Amino acid sequence: MSPAIAYGHATRDNDDVYRIATRPTIAYNPANPTMLLPNGAVPTQSSSYARSYSAWSPSLGVTFRPVPGQTVFAAVSRSFEPPSHDDLLATINGTPNSSSGRPTPGNPGLVAAAFAAPNLKAQTATTVEGGWRGRAGILSWDAVSYYSWVDNELLSLRDSTGALMAAFNADRTTHLGVELGLGVRIAQRLTGRVAYTYQDFRFDNDPLRGNNRLAGAPPHLVNAVLQYQATDAWKLEGVVRWSPGHMPVDNMNTLFADPFVVADLRTEYRISERFSVFGEITNLFDATYAASTLIVDQARPDQAAFIPGDGRGYYGGIRARF
Repeated sequence: MSPAIAYGHATRDNDDVYRIATRPTIAYNPANPTMLLPNGAVPTQSSSYARSYSAWSPSLGVTFRPVPGQTVFAAVSRSFEPPSHDDLLATINGTPNSSSGRPTPGNPGLVAAAFAAPNLKAQTATTVEGGWRGRAGILSWDAVSYYSWVDNELLSLRDSTGALMAAFNADRTTHLGVELGLGVRIAQRLTGRVAYTYQDFRFDNDPLRGNNRLAGAPPHLVNAVLQYQATDAWKLEGVVRWSPGHMPVDNMNTLFADPFVVADLRTEYRISERFSVFGEITNLFDATYAASTLIVDQARPDQAAFIPGDGRGYYGGIRARF
């Protein structure tokens, strides 16, 4: 049994030293991005702030070894996370063709805020978790599950340009996760391992978002590796990365990223104890997929929210160990 308690205190201070009455804005014509539009200006609003956060974080863990090579564990903990400056300060009201403070590029006289500095609360959570890991014969395994009740979760969003916006506090959210891993020695020189992650992150009766899933968290992830040790110095690996579920792009759950699967090949040859050469082919079958997305609250029909993954790539090099 392992009881523990910690106390955390954090301060976040920002001093806006800009003293001119207006802030300039700049924009380019959306239909002709090389054409500069008339400059504009918006009234200056101070982005200064001074915030402090503190909390106690107790925890209790229990570990048990039923037989040699196997461990069962369980824990309950309270966590505390203060907002960062990235959460507390952001440029807003910009577009891909204009600076912050200018939501309509063609209107230089439109008054809009250029910065946001929300008065955020610290994120806290109560988490229970348990798991089992071990090894027996040709098998090794890991199994972990957790559930978190989160208060004031800090959620970061991006604007239409992809730039980070100021965060906001969700009221209550829940996080359920399951992580499973299995390794096997198939033959003397052939091993395999597969890892599966399940994530169900949701708002908890939010007035606007109900019990929607949180944007940016894929529900399922599978990673598999097959390794062949051809000789003592030469090894080959095949890797598969599979996201079989639809991931929400926005917290309103109106837009989702499609499932994808990507395969990689790797090889490494050890020349000596210090030097080795390696080669890799990533995205072997040249799959077209969204490697990641913007995380927004409400996706727009005209928004470019998907960030494409790299096509087939070839890599090689030398590793040196000293």
